[in-house]
Amino acid sequence: MTAPHPSAESPRADYGPRARVGIATPQANPTVEPEMRALLPADLGVYATRLTHGSPRLEERLDHYIRHIPEAIRSFGSMRLAAFGFGCTGTSYLAGAALEDELTDAAATECALPVITATQAIRMALTSLGARRIALVSPYPADLAEAGYRYWESAGILISAKWRIDTELLDTHRIYEMTSDDALAGLRSVDRTGADCIVVSGTGMPTLRALRRFQHECPLPVLSSNLSLAWALTRAAVPERAPSRPSDLLGS
Repeated sequence: MTAPHPSAESPRADYGPRARVGIATPQANPTVEPEMRALLPADLGVYATRLTHGSPRLEERLDHYIRHIPEAIRSFGSMRLAAFGFGCTGTSYLAGAALEDELTDAAATECALPVITATQAIRMALTSLGARRIALVSPYPADLAEAGYRYWESAGILISAKWRIDTELLDTHRIYEMTSDDALAGLRSVDRTGADCIVVSGTGMPTLRALRRFQHECPLPVLSSNLSLAWALTRAAVPERAPSRPSDLLGS
């Protein structure tokens, strides 16, 4: 038997042979990378960069992150990316949907690739589901939670019910210590009456185990920031591999 001739095509990459996507996440966030890797197709490589800023004030850090998206993309150097995901929901809430769209459009044009934030991904997912009324579960301090409510209302989404997981929270760092059990408790606690969909906001709180369990308890579709972002990035990078519903990425 003769050995096959080597392919005349360029060799496929060992990692991310189908395509590569970049993710930016706040520097202390321990959740975005593992959840993205768990959700994205195995042959879609995911690579992360950290959003950093020296201010002790949360609002200043969040404002800096979204206004410097091109810098985050350039941190990948010559790596060829098929899409870029911005994994910081709170930043978008403070900016508002209009400024968020303006800044991401500008970054996409400057860097010549699709740029999608977690909140834009949720908006895309809600549109695909035909959902206009949401029950919102969030892990934020009060001021940031209120910014989130304004964000969704300005985007034309009615919040039928709200649930803050930790009402004593004063900063976002405590979010990074939460677990899927916290997310599951919030899902079970929020009032679903009149909602088309339940949304768990925030990229720093683990949600996948909670979503996989809760989808068997509740007939409504359930989204999280990371689930929506993974789905939107798959649609942008390899559209033929993207399921019609974000929940299909959860598996069994």
